[in-house]
Amino acid sequence: MLLVCVALVSGCARKPAQEEYFQRSRTEMLMGTFVQVKLYAKKTGSEKDAEKADRVIDEAFSLAEKLEKKFNIFDPESEVNRLNTSGEMVVSPELFDILKESKKMSGITGGTFDVTVAPVLKKQGFYKDMPDAIRDSIPEAEAGAGWEDVVLIPGVNRVVLDSGAWVDLSAIAKGYIVDRMADLFRGKGYDIFLINAGGDIYCGKKKDSDWNIGLRKPGMDRVLLVLALKEKAVATSGDYENWIMNEDTGEFFSHIIDPVRHMAMGKKFSSITVIAPTCAVADALATGMMAMDSNDSIILADSLKGVEVVSVISGDEGYELDWSSGAEKYIVWRQR
Repeated sequence: MLLVCVALVSGCARKPAQEEYFQRSRTEMLMGTFVQVKLYAKKTGSEKDAEKADRVIDEAFSLAEKLEKKFNIFDPESEVNRLNTSGEMVVSPELFDILKESKKMSGITGGTFDVTVAPVLKKQGFYKDMPDAIRDSIPEAEAGAGWEDVVLIPGVNRVVLDSGAWVDLSAIAKGYIVDRMADLFRGKGYDIFLINAGGDIYCGKKKDSDWNIGLRKPGMDRVLLVLALKEKAVATSGDYENWIMNEDTGEFFSHIIDPVRHMAMGKKFSSITVIAPTCAVADALATGMMAMDSNDSIILADSLKGVEVVSVISGDEGYELDWSSGAEKYIVWRQR
């Protein structure tokens, strides 16, 4: 899922201690989007400081590419598609872990986040760019499988897909991969960094300031507000980025699935931005909350530790902006 509502504005806040740190940046195309890394490394006086930082960034992108290959539903050779076609297998620790996190998010959202919606998306006309061999294998929507049909057997990392369940990790994979990149940076001794995977963002530490993240009006480039974040993740889901038009009725449908009607929701130019401790949680909750009423998403955020939400609903006369009780402390600027 392409989530690009959240963007960096004005680059970043002031550079930490100009004479003490240097910045290394890189942008690569991964996961169907641009992945940008900004890494600050402390100067030690060694000529190899930059070379060492570059090697760590190399490792982070290599890890991201490896995980993308495991999780990509559009790749016939991906591990998730081998699981889908077999219906039961022992999987890698990474795939087991992301499925475990997915089921947790499904439980928290009451099923509005669901990695088994592939049959519904296929029925609604999505997946047109998917290889025929994969798309034709996805069960019809009437099969009725849901997130509870993804059965995890811990200890042996075995996964069983009951009732013809078919897993699509697009709504959590980018966030999960960003988290693993962040873990790698911290494990190598770098804690001042930012990772932006098409709007799924993890903000590491920022010396003397926070990272400034701009939230755009749905479907437009205009920034509505700016969030100041540090050691937090943020992700946005909107109903206007990935959509199709029904050629018979002229109706527009987004990739967000209505869990009650089991069909794609309409395109209303609205968005949900989630601030959370990890990018996987922010990514999954943003998708699940888009399928909720705005008030319900705020109530849910208020019940979760470390989670805040900003809701934007566009209308004929402007837009309606609302947020959870703890979100305001992160807002440093707002369009009036």
